[in-house]
Amino acid sequence: MAPEKETLEEKQILASFISKLPEAIIICDARGRILLHDRQAETYLLSRETSRNGPSPPSPDSMTAKPITSFMDKNLIEHALDEINQKLKQGSSNPVSRFLFRKDSLVFQTQIVPVLTQTSRFNGFVVILGDITRQNQAEKRVDALLTMLSKNARSPMASIRAAVEAMKSFPEMDEKRQLQFIDIIYNESLVLSDILGSASEEYHRLIHTKKSLTSVPVHELLSTLARRAKDRLDIECHVPEASDREQVSIQADPFILITSLLLILDQLKHETGLMEFSGSFKVKNKIVFLDISWEGDPLSSTLIHLWESMEIDTRNQSSPILLKDVLNQHQSALWLQAHQDPGAANTEGTPCVRFFMPLDETYGSFEQVMALPESRNLLMDMEMFDHSDQTLALDNRLLTELSYTTLIREINQASNLEQIIGKHSQLPRLIHSMLTGGTKVKTVTWLITAFSDAILNKLLEFALADLGPPPTAFAFITLGSEGRKEQTLKTDQDNAIIFKDPEPPESIETIQVYFLALGEKVCTWLDQSGYDFCQGGIMAKNPRWCQPLSVWKTYFSTWIHTPSPEDLLHATIFFDLRFAYGDRKLTDALISYLSANLSGWPGFFRNMAENAVYFKPPIGLFGRLRLIKSGPFKHCLDIKMANIPIVDFARIYALKHGIQETCTQDRLYQLYLKRVLPREAYNEIEQAYGFLMQLRFMENSYGKNTDQPIFLKAD
Repeated sequence: MAPEKETLEEKQILASFISKLPEAIIICDARGRILLHDRQAETYLLSRETSRNGPSPPSPDSMTAKPITSFMDKNLIEHALDEINQKLKQGSSNPVSRFLFRKDSLVFQTQIVPVLTQTSRFNGFVVILGDITRQNQAEKRVDALLTMLSKNARSPMASIRAAVEAMKSFPEMDEKRQLQFIDIIYNESLVLSDILGSASEEYHRLIHTKKSLTSVPVHELLSTLARRAKDRLDIECHVPEASDREQVSIQADPFILITSLLLILDQLKHETGLMEFSGSFKVKNKIVFLDISWEGDPLSSTLIHLWESMEIDTRNQSSPILLKDVLNQHQSALWLQAHQDPGAANTEGTPCVRFFMPLDETYGSFEQVMALPESRNLLMDMEMFDHSDQTLALDNRLLTELSYTTLIREINQASNLEQIIGKHSQLPRLIHSMLTGGTKVKTVTWLITAFSDAILNKLLEFALADLGPPPTAFAFITLGSEGRKEQTLKTDQDNAIIFKDPEPPESIETIQVYFLALGEKVCTWLDQSGYDFCQGGIMAKNPRWCQPLSVWKTYFSTWIHTPSPEDLLHATIFFDLRFAYGDRKLTDALISYLSANLSGWPGFFRNMAENAVYFKPPIGLFGRLRLIKSGPFKHCLDIKMANIPIVDFARIYALKHGIQETCTQDRLYQLYLKRVLPREAYNEIEQAYGFLMQLRFMENSYGKNTDQPIFLKAD
């Protein structure tokens, strides 16, 4: 081959590589004049320059032959070249200069790499610009996240510290007090775990901005390609047997890449009329050459540009993906080879389509992992909790909040009803202290749920002790806001009993008598403990809501398939059920039955949605709040009603998408993970819900009833 032709093809291959790289590439001579650059460099450095007539599109030679300092800070370039020169004098094996470069609102991670002659003389340099604007913004959000984490974690950490110091200061402390402080440490560690879990999820979302690729052995990729080409395209694709090459791998999305290769095969079939091709690969200079070759005439290189603009048939993607997008994602390039190349995978001189892909050098190498013995106790240095910026007043205030866990402990150790009654009245002051101290609403609702569950469990223990062992297995369930773990400080009861279907000769009526007596005791005691009777009668003491599993399944089936307005109301309450006490299998069986009946029944969701949109938000014509105009709550706004549309929305879509969580915030988060909700919508809805819940808590923590409208001053 003529040298001129070889040089031309080498330049074409180099240009093809550069055009596929995600970074911008600029190649300069020793004097800093630009010899070669890609379109990405023009986009970064020229597209934001304006003139009197506005921005002008870059031309093919808009940067060529001009000095690099016309587009980048001269001081930065001189500093980088000086640093490279010093490294070369010192014999460094990696004489590269790295720095950040800012252009308008963009931030670039910049590398300048020298081009050396065979005698190591400086002959030019390459500028590589990687856009890290989003990464830079994400790092700022990470800093804000860490600040928030430090603030929110201070309260439980101080509580744990106070409890440990009390135990260290009083080694003669009796066992009862020691157990109280151990419970404090345990419960505060749960709160801290919740804070760290939320922060970890947010951090994961911030740092994972690109779709991850996996290590794929090339021989497996070719074998899969051969199978699918035969099944889908009726094309024979001959590939070599796996041998010592099986360790050669690339970083790829296997599904997307194989689909792209099938597109190429289909186009080759159309252009050549052939039904047989060969697949092979070779590694050279840490680049994998993956060839699809054929016996026949070569094709025009212009086809590559047409193919790169074609859509990949991924079927499950919401938006089309072009072949060039796949090449960019895999940092690869596509080339039509028409001549004999003895050094490549294709050694017979036949034409081929060649993929250039980076070798995955991490394949087969694993970092050693050190495992800790399961029985090892981890001890923490208590001095790490000694922060000079924490005042004594702050520590004392946090210590008073430890009364919450003391309440839980006292409930669990109660031996009679009198020790339970009155505990609920102590919650408002503690919750108010938590809210003013920055505790999240979700954490507060979790604490209230744990408090309510402790009371319910203790009352059920008392009732079962009075009535004797139950005649069959049963489950006591909570519904509505309690089922969603969203109880406020002043709420009524919503509960029910599911018991196992009796076997002959027992009758349902005989067994129901026992469980109705159980429901009567528990509901009455709950009312005395601060949880009012349900005005609608949805309680375990009501015969209608104390039934065997078969009857509950009939209820659910009726509410789903032939709903009346009353049935839809019941669905909004009972479909938020949560196991509280007894045999969990009965609750799980009912939930499974619910999911199975909802599947493939869109009419129910339509009815639920129509029922939900009847609610009109209290917003006037010009966006102002519409307050109550008359009556005892004149100039008031009912915050509880304002939150109902969010609760209904989360419930409907959670049921539709098979989400098992009942908590509204958990449902919204799962909808976001399933991509039912976009990130922006999720953030707005979740924040609106949390804000309204905080208003309710703040009002109630002053002793007001959150089931009543909250007063707002009129404008």
